[in-house]
Amino acid sequence: MRRLIGWVAVGMLWCGGVLVLGAGVSVAEPAGATGAAGPSAAAVTPYVDSVAMAATPDGGGYWLVGVDGGVFSFGDASFFGSLPASGISVSDIVTMATTPDGKGYWVVGSDGGVFTFGDAGFYGSVPGALGRPAPHAVTGFVPTPDGKGYWLVASDGGVFTFGDAPFFGSLPGAGIVPETARVAQSEALYAYVASSGVFLQSTPDGKGYWIADSSGNVFDFGDAQSYGSLPGAIGSAVRSNARSDDIGVGHPATVPITAFVATPDGHGYWMAGTDGSVYAFGDAGSFGYLPSAGIDVPPITVTGYQRPSSVGVSIPLSTASDLVRTPDGGGYWLVSLDGGVFAFGDAGFHGSVPGTGAVIRSVASS
Repeated sequence: MRRLIGWVAVGMLWCGGVLVLGAGVSVAEPAGATGAAGPSAAAVTPYVDSVAMAATPDGGGYWLVGVDGGVFSFGDASFFGSLPASGISVSDIVTMATTPDGKGYWVVGSDGGVFTFGDAGFYGSVPGALGRPAPHAVTGFVPTPDGKGYWLVASDGGVFTFGDAPFFGSLPGAGIVPETARVAQSEALYAYVASSGVFLQSTPDGKGYWIADSSGNVFDFGDAQSYGSLPGAIGSAVRSNARSDDIGVGHPATVPITAFVATPDGHGYWMAGTDGSVYAFGDAGSFGYLPSAGIDVPPITVTGYQRPSSVGVSIPLSTASDLVRTPDGGGYWLVSLDGGVFAFGDAGFHGSVPGTGAVIRSVASS
């Protein structure tokens, strides 16, 4: 039985006015195999470095948000407000999501704080529920299909539910310790890309969800089905463009996963690495990735592993920070820490932050 199925597809990338042909690689594992738990990692200090993206319902535009909650809108994405424009000063925003009709969005901080704009409803936050920030940094947020609730996931795999979001389980409840983003022995670094930690995606009917960690292990809850995990699919293979100074987690053939996204029908999912690699499982299509398109992302380097907090981190602004699929699942956008947008498959390029001459706030650029 083949554990790894590799194939190449040709897609198109449009960025900065240059059209590039890119190849994509797909890996798959027999359905039904759930990712195994990673080794226990030491408690680590949050390190926020993120630019997140959300697409409009028709795929004709998108929003980008920086760590300060500043929002940039492109294409048919309307601007509904931002934290700086509201006079709110933060530096820990890790993700955002749009409402089902695209007339609003949520912006979420690593403490579990939820900020609403447009027609996005507020159904609670982690600090409001606990009376204090989340005990572990929040790294993921997903609204329910009707937008009347949402799930948040923390770096330990704990799940918080609000509004009409049901609870189907969590990693701590299952006795699982996820692999966090590198260096397992270090208490000085959590996730140099804040979203590179633990992720959650819901099934289309909202009756289940997947939780994935930064090594690409996938755990399913409710009616979510497993379509493979990255360590299980890659096995002992060494990726051709892996470098010794990449910050790999849990598996020598990969760099940390910075995004985990389900397909529209819930029969597959994509993972993206900090170097812009994209891995497809189930019915997720392979449309390209940055290294195969000739776009080199220098490795992230870490120096000084002294505990508890003296660590030097060099993070290129070209580091991939998020991946968002198109509405029909026929393509996806990759986003870098400088707000650069890379479009693959049927994803349209509607602009990027560098193209506007503006600067988006991430730790690396602040």
